[in-house]
Amino acid sequence: MTFLSGGIGGARLAYAFQQWNRRAGLPCAFTAIVNVGDDFTHLGLRVSPDIDSVTYHLADLGDQHRGWGRAGDTDAAIREVQRVLPEAGWFQLGDLDIAHNAMRTHLLTEGLTLSEVTAKLTARYGVDMRVLPSTNDPSPTRVRFSGPNGTSVDRGFQEWWVRDRAEPLPQSFEFPLVASTSPAPGVIEAISGADVVVIAPSNPIVSIEPILAIPGIREAVERVSAPVVGISPIIANKPVRGWADRCLQVEGVDCTASAVAERYGHRNEGGLLDGWLVDEGDVTSSRSFPGRVAASPLRFTRGEEDFQIVDALFELAAKCEMQRSVNSHRSVNSLIPQSERITHSV
Repeated sequence: MTFLSGGIGGARLAYAFQQWNRRAGLPCAFTAIVNVGDDFTHLGLRVSPDIDSVTYHLADLGDQHRGWGRAGDTDAAIREVQRVLPEAGWFQLGDLDIAHNAMRTHLLTEGLTLSEVTAKLTARYGVDMRVLPSTNDPSPTRVRFSGPNGTSVDRGFQEWWVRDRAEPLPQSFEFPLVASTSPAPGVIEAISGADVVVIAPSNPIVSIEPILAIPGIREAVERVSAPVVGISPIIANKPVRGWADRCLQVEGVDCTASAVAERYGHRNEGGLLDGWLVDEGDVTSSRSFPGRVAASPLRFTRGEEDFQIVDALFELAAKCEMQRSVNSHRSVNSLIPQSERITHSV
């Protein structure tokens, strides 16, 4: 199982996969391919917010209330920055966060790639799921605005997202360095060798599309023989977290589960998805998607609801697989213990 992931939504899905796998007797090997478009340097530290959210959740270190950062972290360092150099104190790094990012910066300075750094740190935290950056190359997401006299200006994604709280509405999101990037080692193999490829319930515009923009990744997803299924990040026409609605608005996409599915597209029509998992209240509005649609409560709770989401996802993938090819030798359904199978398809 391979999944494309942003930060909070992807991190919660990663934790659900991990707990489901442990309860089921570890039948699956999971790989998370994580967005690096949010990465930036702050206070001299190399910060990878989405990789860190996934890592912290898998290590059971994440702050469950906020969805990002470390549980029980303190903020003495950033409060001192805000006191002395307030213009640099807008990005909230806890003391343990600072230690973590200092270790990443140190290892990168020592000559390790981001993939190697991520593997080392996740191993030291006791994470047994493979976490891969989408690329080892710099590929920042930039936010472009209309400037004076018909000019345009841009700013870093984190400045717009965190410092300016997603204001004002930009013209576009751009990935100016992406053409010179390549997938990190193992990324293409993880996609092409997967039994299922999942698009996590992450922001489709600034979390998933920066991954797909890296040369070779979208093509790998399009060519994979395994089913590709996505989980909606929208419930009842609202994003589960963050300002995904504003990002969708920039791209002219309605903030609905069905519109996001249409953005990804159906594989039979040149898109990515075979199936789409939505919240129970969004079933009717999602019937326009030409692929298979299944429903489950989609709010992660770290309880039984998480297992229901994973069960529903596997069942959806199994049905998509059967629909794609009756001759396929792969069997997603065989990964699910018979006693734990439930039906959510609609």
